Amino acid sequence: MAEGIENVVALRAEPAFRVMAPEGLPLDGWGDETLMLEHGKGSEGAFAELVRRHQGGVLNYVFRMVHNRQVAEELTQEVFLALVKNRKRYKPTAKFTTYLYTIASNIVYKEWARQKRRPRAFSLSSWWSGRSDEDDFDPLDHIGDARADVAAAFRQGEISEAVNAALKHLPDHQRQAFVLRRFQELSYQEIAEIVDCPVGTVKSRVVRAERGLRPYLERFREYL
Repeated sequence: MAEGIENVVALRAEPAFRVMAPEGLPLDGWGDETLMLEHGKGSEGAFAELVRRHQGGVLNYVFRMVHNRQVAEELTQEVFLALVKNRKRYKPTAKFTTYLYTIASNIVYKEWARQKRRPRAFSLSSWWSGRSDEDDFDPLDHIGDARADVAAAFRQGEISEAVNAALKHLPDHQRQAFVLRRFQELSYQEIAEIVDCPVGTVKSRVVRAERGLRPYLERFREYL
């Protein structure tokens, strides 16, 4: 499933971070870069902490890129398998999230290429209802929030479902920039490094995505 991931990420030359292991701190107090370095030395606990921190975000991102629950879960597993395969070559030359979402984006690009080659299955039930099983999947369901009451959770789910459907109408590059910025909350600079284009281009894609989404989300304007 994750064949050929070894060469997915090529990080740049000089380290941008000075990473120090916080002696005596539990793993949940360590920075991502330090955890990844410890994982490279064989620490399963460090890897488990990285998965705990980032699997929800990666799943959220990948699902919004491919709009298929099963595929998103499989690709998310590929992302973390790539971390395992690349652990000994990792160098903290960028923020860990830049490294992580570069891997995720490369795996998504491969899936997009596969989708273009693969004939699309026809579902009579989804045609009849105008919906698909994927429309009901909300990545936010995978991240618990004990503070949210039932009404708020329902509204959040309804909005998220509407956003997921609206995102399908955007070109791939606009959807990617928008999701990385507005959902994953990455900086424009990080996104530019991930997608390998100028910061100005990323900003333009986000603005165009927002304009493209407005007609589909008009009834949720007060919540967005």
